[in-house]
Amino acid sequence: MSIDPGAITVPDLWKGAHRDDRARPRSRQRLLGPSSVGLCRRRAAYEVHGTWPTDLDDNMHAAILGTWLHEGILRVLAEQYGAHTELELTNGVILGHADAYWAPDGDTPGVVEDVKTKSTRALDLVVRQGPSRHEWFQVHLYAHLLRTGGLAEHPDLPTGRPLPVDAVRLRYVGREYGQVVVHQRVYDEDITKQALAWAEDVMESAEPEAMPRDLDGPGLSIICDNCPFKSACWNLDQLADDGRAPQTILAEDTAGITEALRAYADAAEVESAAKKRKAKARKTLDAADPGTYGDFKLSWSGGNPRPPEPDPAAMIRIIEGLSLDIPMKSGGRTSRTIGVSRAPEST
Repeated sequence: MSIDPGAITVPDLWKGAHRDDRARPRSRQRLLGPSSVGLCRRRAAYEVHGTWPTDLDDNMHAAILGTWLHEGILRVLAEQYGAHTELELTNGVILGHADAYWAPDGDTPGVVEDVKTKSTRALDLVVRQGPSRHEWFQVHLYAHLLRTGGLAEHPDLPTGRPLPVDAVRLRYVGREYGQVVVHQRVYDEDITKQALAWAEDVMESAEPEAMPRDLDGPGLSIICDNCPFKSACWNLDQLADDGRAPQTILAEDTAGITEALRAYADAAEVESAAKKRKAKARKTLDAADPGTYGDFKLSWSGGNPRPPEPDPAAMIRIIEGLSLDIPMKSGGRTSRTIGVSRAPEST
């Protein structure tokens, strides 16, 4: 039989992957997930009020890759290290799934772990700044639910009664190269109380719009860029198609404009002072060798010779010397420059 390889249909991987992802069970009951606690109160309120997502992207390749990688990681933790994985936890208000749990064994404490896959850039941020507040909230809430008998039906662990958790762990895995960064700490009741207070604030909201936007919005926050409620939250469907930023809805009256001006002026003053300190520190370090100094690691990159590049000024002189007209194109418009200064105090 003669076969034309070009005529054989190739299944579309990502089209199928998105169908598979959307077919996963997604609860619309009014329970709050620990992964949403501490992130953005308005986004969490949309979830607990059962709002249907306004933004379901078809380019969530990184998120789907993360899901596939996540499933493999949990299988390894279970099969190779005896972890109990994907534990459903709830107290009737909060509903979540803890990635991994190890019950105490002799001198080994009880540990609950959350696994997160990250891009190289996001992983570098974790290395430099540590876990975010909402990530510590999330894993502490898992510990709290285990400690208070919140485990749902499970084949190997007792349900309906407290399970000991002495420590919490966050494991970050790089999606590109498999780097692993681990942060763990002793369970902290104060962090749990803060997380529960945050969750209670959202659960008591009358409607999502009653909750503040805790993040900076599309174009300024990657979380907002990928939020399933970003159009509803930022009125993107009503935004005039004139290039205005979504954040303009925050300055629709005199009070909003005044607040934005105050924030701009304050930030500009801090930025100016910081740039001066940074410039001095940079010059001070100019002759320092790479290495570790106290809590800091110094490295250098660049400094290599550049290849030759065209000289526009010389090219213009040559063309003018030949008495030729220089081709021109529209220059467009200059970018708008904002000027903000503090008005003098009235006497």
